[in-house]
Amino acid sequence: MSTPQFCKVLDGNGSAKNIRLSDVKPRLKSPVWIHIDYADEDNLQWLKSLKFDETVFENLIDADTTPRCFRHKKGLLLVVRGVNPRKGEDDDMIAVRIWMTQNRLLTLSHRPVASISKILEKLRRKKGPETLGDCLSLLLSQMTKQIEESFFTINDSLDDLEENVIRGNGIRQDESLRETLSNLRYMVVGLKRYILPQRDVMRLLEKTDFTFFSEANLARFSENARDLTAVVDGLEFAKDHSKLTQEELDSQTNINISRTMYLMSLVMVIFTPLTFVTGLLGANIGGIPFNDNPYGFAFICVILLCMVAFQLYLIKRIKWF
Repeated sequence: MSTPQFCKVLDGNGSAKNIRLSDVKPRLKSPVWIHIDYADEDNLQWLKSLKFDETVFENLIDADTTPRCFRHKKGLLLVVRGVNPRKGEDDDMIAVRIWMTQNRLLTLSHRPVASISKILEKLRRKKGPETLGDCLSLLLSQMTKQIEESFFTINDSLDDLEENVIRGNGIRQDESLRETLSNLRYMVVGLKRYILPQRDVMRLLEKTDFTFFSEANLARFSENARDLTAVVDGLEFAKDHSKLTQEELDSQTNINISRTMYLMSLVMVIFTPLTFVTGLLGANIGGIPFNDNPYGFAFICVILLCMVAFQLYLIKRIKWF
C-alpha cells in the first residue's frame, strides 16, 4: 500500500489547512509540510523540478536507507527509520527521507508511516505542532517512541520464551520455540542495525544551530538520543539473552533426545531376548518344545512373562530405571 500524500500549511496554533501540491510555490512564505510517495513517477518529476543540489536529490531517492544526517547550506537532510507495529506479526521498519528549510518540511516514504498518521490526528484536533521545527521534533519523537515500544515487545517475548524453554515440553514443542526464537533474534539484529546510526543522527541534531529549531526542539532531540541509547543497550542485552535462551533450548533438546534414546535402549534390552526365544521356537524343524502339547502356547507365554519380570528386576537392581 502506497503512502497517503498531503500538503499542509501550519497556522501556528496547532492546526493546518490542506493545499494542493501545485500551489506550493517559491514565493509562498507560509510554513508548509509536504509528504509524498517518492516512488510515484509524477512526484519524482516534481522533485526534479525543484532543482535540488545533486547530493541532496540523490540522498532523497537513494535506495540505501541507513539513518544519516547531512547539513547543507540551504537546509537539513535526514534519513531515519521508524517502526509500524503490526498485531500478530513482526514489526515493519519504514524509511523516511526528510528535507527541511526555513519554511518547508518535505518528508518522503513509500509506505504509510504510523508516526505521521498520529501527528495528522493531532493537527486535526488542533493540538498539533505549531512550527516546522516542532513538527520535525514531534515526528522523530513519535518514531523513537514506536521503536521503544517495539523493543519492549521483543523483550517481553524473550522473557516468555525463556520461561517456556525452562519449562520444557518435548521435542515437538522445542521446534516451535526454536522458530519463535529465530524470529526474535532476527528482529533484534534488524533493529540494532538501524537504531545505532539513528542515535548518532539525534546526537548531531541536538547540536545544530539552524534558526528553525527552538531550544525545546533541541531538548527533544537530546531526549530522543538518550532514549535510543537505552534501546541500543537493551538490544545488546536482548542479543545476549537470546543467545543464552538458545543454549538452554539446545540443552533441553539434547536432554529430550537422550531421554528418548534411553527409553528405546531399555525397550531393546527387554525385547531382544524375547525376540530370540520366539524366533528360535518358530523354527520349522523337529524337536521344538511343546509342539504337540495343547497348552504349549500358554506355557511359552508364561515363560516369556517370567523373562520380562526377571529383566525388569535386574534393570531396577542395577538402577538403569
